[in-house]
Amino acid sequence: MQPTPELPLSLIDHHCASAETLREAQQTLFALLVEREQAFGFNPDVITEYPDPLERLLDDPVAYLDARRRAAESQRAVPFARVAVLTTYADVIGPALRAAGYTEEVIDMPAGPDNTSCYAREARPDGVGTFYLEAVNELDEKIHPTFVVTLKDGQGSLLSGMSGSVWAVGGERYAYVSTVVARQDAPPGSGSRVAAAVWDYLRSEGVSRVNLGTQTADRFYERQGFRTIHRIVPALRYRTAADGRTIWHDLVIMRKDL
Repeated sequence: MQPTPELPLSLIDHHCASAETLREAQQTLFALLVEREQAFGFNPDVITEYPDPLERLLDDPVAYLDARRRAAESQRAVPFARVAVLTTYADVIGPALRAAGYTEEVIDMPAGPDNTSCYAREARPDGVGTFYLEAVNELDEKIHPTFVVTLKDGQGSLLSGMSGSVWAVGGERYAYVSTVVARQDAPPGSGSRVAAAVWDYLRSEGVSRVNLGTQTADRFYERQGFRTIHRIVPALRYRTAADGRTIWHDLVIMRKDL
């Protein structure tokens, strides 16, 4: 059953809602996203860490990464083949990582956080898997939501939604999509209907390009006209299909031109 006009879409944005209202609406989407992503497993050959405390990474990124990688290797008793870092602190840690032999890939995402780059280095030719560290400033004002689109059922419960932000850079307007989710029992087409409404809204706001990062929904976005522009960690997540097949998903940055 397709969504019907009796299930209207709702849009709130910075023109009509406070920053607090927008954050609360996005947090509702994120809570459902956390629940839905439990259906996806993590590649056992990829170890993911987040720096705690962050200051230790910022003070001496090379030493911190080497220490955390060695600690992870001692726990699993197998060396890593690769080390990868995604960070919004490239202005701070980038020079040291480049000097230590890490390759840098500047993330092309105008409406996303500033100073975002990916760094990678081959660790051991006989190694297995990837040690992946993510250091992202989730409080960056550029990714605070400026719009939220939702679809609810007849009882007012969330079926699907999308949130993100619009930012002007160099005279052009760009968008960053931060959260997209659909309930497992949502009518077919719910997510696509929300997405279509968002693209229409962004065009009306003068947006020429949309970016996002995902580790589980790349195929959905491809159907929406996105293409991968950065592949950060191949085969980071997986899900099991109805026929028992394992379907892998990469951690990627994607782009759609409107």
